[in-house]
Amino acid sequence: MRTARLLAVAAALLTPAAPNAIVRAQSSLEARARFATRADSLVKAFMRASNTSAVSVAVVRGRDTLALAGFGVADKAAHRPATATTIYRIGSITKQFTAAAIMRLVDEKRLSLDDDLSKYVPNFPLQGHHVTIRQLLNHTSGIHNYTAVPAWRSHWAEAMTPDSIVSLVADKPFDFTPGNAWSYSNTGYVLLGMVIEKVTKRPYADYLRDVFFRPLGLHSTSYCPSHPTDPAFAAGYDPSGADAPYLNMTQPFAAGALCSTVGDLVRWQRALAMGKVVSAASYAQMTTPDTLNGGKRLDYGFGLGTGTFFNHRFVSHDGGINGFQSSAFYFPDDTLNVVVFTNNGGGPSPNALALNLVRLAYGMNPAPPMPPAAPLDATLRDRVQGTYNLQLPNGGVLPLRVFSDGDRLLAQGQGQPANPLVYFGNDVFGIAADPSIRITFFFDANRTPTKLTLLQGGVTLDGPRAP
Repeated sequence: MRTARLLAVAAALLTPAAPNAIVRAQSSLEARARFATRADSLVKAFMRASNTSAVSVAVVRGRDTLALAGFGVADKAAHRPATATTIYRIGSITKQFTAAAIMRLVDEKRLSLDDDLSKYVPNFPLQGHHVTIRQLLNHTSGIHNYTAVPAWRSHWAEAMTPDSIVSLVADKPFDFTPGNAWSYSNTGYVLLGMVIEKVTKRPYADYLRDVFFRPLGLHSTSYCPSHPTDPAFAAGYDPSGADAPYLNMTQPFAAGALCSTVGDLVRWQRALAMGKVVSAASYAQMTTPDTLNGGKRLDYGFGLGTGTFFNHRFVSHDGGINGFQSSAFYFPDDTLNVVVFTNNGGGPSPNALALNLVRLAYGMNPAPPMPPAAPLDATLRDRVQGTYNLQLPNGGVLPLRVFSDGDRLLAQGQGQPANPLVYFGNDVFGIAADPSIRITFFFDANRTPTKLTLLQGGVTLDGPRAP
């Protein structure tokens, strides 16, 4: 993309209307330089605040590459700097590739969204329920999330088959009747990977490589190796800067096992939107919020979330996996892509950094910095711990776990990375990675927490405390 941009500028300088072209090219170059300077400052501030070793970013608007760079150190032991071509584990951004593979099979009439899971994975116990492919794609199946099962952590070092992964929840009751609510489920996407293998009679990794990665020129995108030897791969770290806990990459499978670069991810976003991956009708289904049985609309399609940011429509997804976090936005009306990859797992999410880069691309100022922190009393820290059930506008419920790690207090939504909380006083907390978020706790007369509220993006969600 960078080469194409430079050639376009050179061609403009050679046109007959050279004076005007030169002015336009110079103006564009100056705008990119200003963007790069401000983006550089934002990235470095994020790295300092989050103790992140490496960040790679891509910001592309139309045919103009505003930023394509790496910052920091991708591998501390090897003293290897991060670049725009550093390869990261992208976690749940994998889900849109899995969803696209399913939709490719739908386009080819090899399966239907209304097919029952039992048609392809007959050994998974549905406990009397009917679960469709559509419900797996949009997280309304009710099948319990295996990464929320405490016993899962003890298996991290093992190579596990998809059958053995889903067996972790095979005896767990459904969270709800399929289609009645929304709850993020990595199990659902492992099952979708199993469906892909059943229909294509090929391993999931091979199918994506041959059908998507190679034809689209995604040369640095792959199913992640458990022990990478290629120096292009970043090493993953925990929030303290130590090596991240080891995770065998059979574990996330079709829910989160892909690796990529920021440049490849932009190329993928563009190809997906331009009809080079699935049909226009299938892409519309992937990016259109579905509805629950009762008619309530979701904010999630198939492997992609949807929303607006200052009246600009976007599709997005983030990812979190041991040692890595990622954030990817695409604004279709402006052909704007913003992708941020980091090698800090469990620390502040890069979503806030990505949205600040979006603000810069639209000529807005970045979000204000976090207010000063107040001392957190150990009594309050211990008192507010527990699980709170956030009531989502789409009718779903997102369990939010508040817990301590030493002296720190953290909040973790189901299926999402944990975020350290910053105390502001008066029972109000924030999240360091996103200064706009506020979490407020409410208590009864005995100072027992009854609920919290989460303010984000101008929307306030109630979260009653679970018994």
